[in-house]
Amino acid sequence: MTAFQFGDIIFLAVWTAFFLIFPKTRKLQLFGSLLLIPFGLLDVWFRPEYWNPPLLIKVIEPFSIETPIYCFCAGGIAAVIGSFFVANNHEFKLCWRNIFLFLAVGFFLFAFFKSLTNLNAMNCLNFSFLIVWVFLVFFKVKNGWRSIASAVIFGVFTIGAVSLGLIFFPNFVSDYWNLSKNWPLFLNTPTEEIFFAGVLGALWAILPKYLKSC
Repeated sequence: MTAFQFGDIIFLAVWTAFFLIFPKTRKLQLFGSLLLIPFGLLDVWFRPEYWNPPLLIKVIEPFSIETPIYCFCAGGIAAVIGSFFVANNHEFKLCWRNIFLFLAVGFFLFAFFKSLTNLNAMNCLNFSFLIVWVFLVFFKVKNGWRSIASAVIFGVFTIGAVSLGLIFFPNFVSDYWNLSKNWPLFLNTPTEEIFFAGVLGALWAILPKYLKSC
């Protein structure tokens, strides 16, 4: 088992616990999980520029099965945590127009940052999500600023998950991440990963209010 797979197990365990403990948010949790999976396609720009962990199935590199599992779990966890701070109607009808619009904007912004800046792939995604979050907070979602609390919680959770991984895999951060091209570590955790957890936690807290109705 690699540290990447161990991390997936941690996130999957938390995802499962949320699914069992909070039955009222199960649809919201699944919605958040499935919404993040398409961004797993960006794997092709992440390795080896941003990081290069060993993968379970090498024949499909640069894609992996680990990344979709992580995306599924992280998206669902973020949606549930966000629901504690931003009220969501758990019974909803999806607005596919807004969903496709969000995905199109997300991928467009990533391509924009990747083409015109020197940001690594993770920060291209981070700033893309941040821009969408700022737009929704100011123009679409009332009291969307409350999602900052979700950002903090998910960021702390990510630091905790990495810290736990370091107990069993002491060198995995230096071995996996391209630290020479990344921001300095924070609490032994890649800062980009904390940034991602923050923007994901904040954005996934308010996205359902925008994507569940036209």
